[in-house]
Amino acid sequence: MIVYGSRGSDLALTQTRWVAERVKAATGEDYRVEVMVTTGDRIQDRPLSGIGVKGLFTKELEDALRSGAIDAAVHSLKDLPVEDPDGLTLGAVPPREDPRDVLVTRADVVGDQARAFASLREGASLGTSSPRRALAATAARADLDAQDIRGNVPSRVDKARRGDYDAVLLAAAGLNRLGLDLDDLVTAPLPVDAFTPAPGQGALGVQCRAGDARVLTALGALHDDTTARCVAAERAILLGLGGGCSMPLGVLVEPVADRFRLRAALFGGDPNAALRDAAVGLDPAVMAAAVVARWKPLVGEPLRGRRIATIRPDGERTGLTAALAIAGADVTALAWTRTEPLAVSEDALRAAVDRGALAFTSARAVRRFSAACAEGGVAPFDLPAFAVGAATATELVQAGFVDVRAARGRGGDALAAMCDEHGASRVAMPCAEDRHGGFEARAATAGLEVTPLPCYRLVDAPRDPASVPADLDAFLFTSPSAAAAWREVTGGRTDVRAVAIGGTTTDALHDLGFDQVTTLSEPTPAALVDAITHLP
Repeated sequence: MIVYGSRGSDLALTQTRWVAERVKAATGEDYRVEVMVTTGDRIQDRPLSGIGVKGLFTKELEDALRSGAIDAAVHSLKDLPVEDPDGLTLGAVPPREDPRDVLVTRADVVGDQARAFASLREGASLGTSSPRRALAATAARADLDAQDIRGNVPSRVDKARRGDYDAVLLAAAGLNRLGLDLDDLVTAPLPVDAFTPAPGQGALGVQCRAGDARVLTALGALHDDTTARCVAAERAILLGLGGGCSMPLGVLVEPVADRFRLRAALFGGDPNAALRDAAVGLDPAVMAAAVVARWKPLVGEPLRGRRIATIRPDGERTGLTAALAIAGADVTALAWTRTEPLAVSEDALRAAVDRGALAFTSARAVRRFSAACAEGGVAPFDLPAFAVGAATATELVQAGFVDVRAARGRGGDALAAMCDEHGASRVAMPCAEDRHGGFEARAATAGLEVTPLPCYRLVDAPRDPASVPADLDAFLFTSPSAAAAWREVTGGRTDVRAVAIGGTTTDALHDLGFDQVTTLSEPTPAALVDAITHLP
């Protein structure tokens, strides 16, 4: 007989019995469930993120394992600390359930049930105990009021039903496992690109003593190696960044075709920013290590107290702007331009797909093209997609492309060389209406046929010199056009420290009269933090 320890919540007991029944069916091992109370169960008057104790829902179960009072404990992996406790190990990681977040609300709170989150009434209150979910929600919609909620899954659902909250955010896996009757409510799974799940979400981990051969053998009948590889990579990022369950980090690794797709998101800053990374590859552990290397320099707010400004269409806080905010800088994103989508016909989209490959010179083009495809019912995601750089490649993976290749180097020359290297003779290029012609010119010399597909335009927004904050530590110029906008609005002021992305931007700033410019040859978060930390 195997003695399983479990918390007393409906979900914990359901998960424990689910594991125990399947182990019994596979091995004949009978079981008994011992119900235990954890620290997290006892403390109900404080937000989980503010308790400051590791293993809130696991410590008592782990102590019982060590003492021999129980033989195994079933955990939701997202709640299990990433460090292996002394003497204990994961004996099995079963196949994963749906990893997504779900919005649960009432019909009177939303305008359109098919677009439940987007059509939540303005200022709606959201109940969640997860800092990640709260920040993801307010990053998508700043008007929403994320509030802390406690209680088990059924009680949280009831709080939405009664109107204590307009909506609650929960894990799809828990709802699915409990099989609650939600017919009177609106339930909407949330997209992974905006609500990237917590590391390990949807997966279970069955803990046991490291030397217990009998239990390890029995649990092995339930182990799924693919799920285990995926969640190990997700948890490696959390460990590498030094975070715990309250870190506002989302990571999801999934098998796709013969490879793995990784999507990660880190939230933070004031106002809230979202930094995202994504990749497709053969080894989840390698991709996870790369994310840690890129994001580790941001942890611990190394730029706290620094005041930085930059120009971003629509004032967006993504990419390097988000990295600055998460690193603790006081960031102002000046919305001196705005994005205006262009109508793209279904025929034009299908003609682009018929080119056999796609080339993208900006992440913004990826977003607008993907939106146009969704509107037109076109699915281009199995096509080879060539990206001008890492940020654009990340956006492609987030959108659902699998065969994504990022150019080595920068600009149109590098992108054309990448297309040529992979034998692409015809590509469609979703782009801005007023685009830079560098890629097309270089492609023409290589005999590459490029079909532009304008799908958005950038238009000027109101530009007030007073919108530039005083006492800046630095201004981040991302392109020569940003330098031109600065000259137009400020009259060519050169009394700020300038940080430039790429040599052409640096040249434009020198032409404006900037004597000292810090140039980033590679626009990575780590390089940006290092540059600002060492400004003269």
